[in-house]
Amino acid sequence: MRDHLKGQAFTLALLLALLAPPASAQAPEAGLVGTWKYLRNFTYVDVDAQGRVFQCRILPDLNLFISTAQIASNAEVLWEPVRFFSLYGREVSPSGQDWGLDTIELRRLVMFLNPVDPGPGVQRMEFDKVPQLPTLCAHYLALSREE
Repeated sequence: MRDHLKGQAFTLALLLALLAPPASAQAPEAGLVGTWKYLRNFTYVDVDAQGRVFQCRILPDLNLFISTAQIASNAEVLWEPVRFFSLYGREVSPSGQDWGLDTIELRRLVMFLNPVDPGPGVQRMEFDKVPQLPTLCAHYLALSREE
């Protein structure tokens, strides 16, 4: 009986280890999960329970930039290469932008993306929670998760 229980405990531990995210990834604090809008323009960030981060920047001409990232154990967000899509959905490559490395934090009801190495014109971004992504961004979020 005791060996059977040990075998079950081992199997359960192995299953949990296989289902756990990589050691470098971290689940975000509960308050970060959701959709956020930058206060100064049409930039949106979506954070899911697995610590995946999606950013969508809609330009006035309805072209957009997107990027994805994973929250690391030290609250760092290293953005994947930025992708640019025209109004008609054609991807233009390369985008010419690199969002680099940020840290993500939640203070009360405000989310901040803080650049680790701010260059000229790069600043801390402050986001408020919103109910959902705009349709255009939601479309590209779904595409980025399928890839």
